[in-house]
Amino acid sequence: MFKFNSTLLLMVVILLLQACSAVPPQEAVNAEPAVHDVNDIVKKDKVYPIDVYDPWEGMNRHTYIFNAQLDDYVLLPILNVYQRYVPDFLRQGVRNFYSNLTSFVHTINSGLQLNTESTANNGLRFISNTTIGVLGIFDVATGMGFPEMKEDFGQTLGYWGVGEGPYIVLPLLGPSNLRDTTGIAVDFAFNDILLNEFGMNGNEGWLYFYYMMYGIDTRAKIPFRYYESGSPFEYETIRMLYTNGRRVLIAE
Repeated sequence: MFKFNSTLLLMVVILLLQACSAVPPQEAVNAEPAVHDVNDIVKKDKVYPIDVYDPWEGMNRHTYIFNAQLDDYVLLPILNVYQRYVPDFLRQGVRNFYSNLTSFVHTINSGLQLNTESTANNGLRFISNTTIGVLGIFDVATGMGFPEMKEDFGQTLGYWGVGEGPYIVLPLLGPSNLRDTTGIAVDFAFNDILLNEFGMNGNEGWLYFYYMMYGIDTRAKIPFRYYESGSPFEYETIRMLYTNGRRVLIAE
């Protein structure tokens, strides 16, 4: 009888120990789920694509699609013919010519930003390439120690504290914002002054050719191709890269 009771008691103890081990500690059962601060996920010091002010996003996306189609069906085919049949040295001469004309615009904007070093550099670059470099067809200024220092009127406005305003996708021209779009118009006026000085504005045929070649040369310098990123967020990425890039240029 004593032996039976001892065995039974031992079995009861073993079963109780197994049951206790299967039950999680009371502290774990009653533990509240961890609560994460949203600031641990979204960093305040990091810029996200959604941070860009884009109140006209619907219109901008339609313009983005239009630009992509224009690029595919018009600009890139023309560019392919240009690069295939025009020799490298001629294409380089065209690039130097337009770069020299923009040096004039860079000089004006450097002066408006009170940057004496950039103003002197761009001014001497323009004078050297226009004279020794035969209207800029040859880039002699870089070898003389006057590299290109790009300054546009959008940067000038930013220098004087003008905000960037809403993000805009311009037909043909691509990403911009309200401030930079104003800057493009003013820079165009500066360039028009130079064309008048060279006597180019009196001939419409020449002007058509001038702007056509300017467009081809500008597109040739941009390696970007629409929708080659493979990302479904290409629009947002381009918007962020453009905005951050402009902010960096203005802050320099």
